[in-house]
Amino acid sequence: MKRFSVIFLSLIIPITASAAVFQAASGDDELFTVSVPIQDDLYVAGGLVHVNEMVGGDLIIAGGEVSVSGDVSQDLIAAGGSIDVKGKVLDDVRAAGGEIDIEGMVGDDLIIAGGNIRVAKDAIIEGDAYVFGGLLIIEGLIKGNLRTAGGDVILTGTVNGDIDVKSDAFQIEGIVKGDAQVISADVEVGENAYISGNMEYWMDEDKDPYSGIVGGTTKFNPELKAVTKDIVEATARGAFKVALMAIFGYSLLAAALFILIMLLITKTYFNDCSMKAIKAPGRSALIGLLYFVVTPVIGVLFLITVIGIPISLFIFIMYGFMIFFAKPLTAIVLAKSTEIKYAKKKWGKTKVFFSSLGYFIALKFIGIIPVIGWILVMIGVFIAFGAMLDTDWEKWKKVS
Repeated sequence: MKRFSVIFLSLIIPITASAAVFQAASGDDELFTVSVPIQDDLYVAGGLVHVNEMVGGDLIIAGGEVSVSGDVSQDLIAAGGSIDVKGKVLDDVRAAGGEIDIEGMVGDDLIIAGGNIRVAKDAIIEGDAYVFGGLLIIEGLIKGNLRTAGGDVILTGTVNGDIDVKSDAFQIEGIVKGDAQVISADVEVGENAYISGNMEYWMDEDKDPYSGIVGGTTKFNPELKAVTKDIVEATARGAFKVALMAIFGYSLLAAALFILIMLLITKTYFNDCSMKAIKAPGRSALIGLLYFVVTPVIGVLFLITVIGIPISLFIFIMYGFMIFFAKPLTAIVLAKSTEIKYAKKKWGKTKVFFSSLGYFIALKFIGIIPVIGWILVMIGVFIAFGAMLDTDWEKWKKVS
């Protein structure tokens, strides 16, 4: 019985320990819906992710299409192709994606970057807003300050604080109750626009488009022209970041969360696994290869009998789970192996975490290389899994 318990727990602990805070959909097109209230933090990743109910803590979410219509009691951190936030977020919102819509209330700061961004008419930002991207449309109420950098910036809403705008084209139809600094080659001012404080600006033409809409002083500052170069550089950096997100998608965030959870719930397990991988990489690779080849065969054999169906389903669930998180697990083993072989003193969990994340990114890049890259990644996965299975086997023998 002890033997069975060790094997069962060694397989099931990674799932049960993280199920309360972490969920991941396996397919890029699979819809994952949160339709019951969550009283704690929620970490979720998938192709299509919809959170329709309240989250009592932080919500960290990533996916191809992300929709949050439920309320979030603390921070919301999101990454995805498209992000739509309709619910109330009582603390900060930090998001990066291709298309971002903020339609609800944000209790503190809003920090977002993306291709096309809209802060909708009914949106209320209680703190400051930092908005960076291609097309930025600000229609709602920002009670703090607004700082933007983008291709086109359209302000039709209200900002109670100051604004700092850097753009290629700036259109203002809204109200600014504080001071304003605007650096934009092209400016369009609507009849309803008004800036209560002082105005400092630079534009491509030598004219004052803000005449009559500024309550304080208006100053043209030619020295601000140098800042336009920074806008181009910032846009290039932003494009690079978006490209990285497109390459990794939600898997990077999912891997980071999984690695963190694994490091928190284990003590010496990955250290033991790494020792075996270092001492006998060939043996570990063979065991890992056998695991990936033999496991589905065993699952099919159990399907032959009615009694074996539940066991078969369990095997396939675990097999799918291991395949989905093969690279993060391999990355942890690689990081711990590096620590054992080269570190002069023991690493803390923070250093192991970031090293593991670095190895995961490296595995993703290597996997992009046709044939050779795929083979190298698979060898690493086989060694890591073989070492883990060998470690589990030793623990099983100790309690038998």
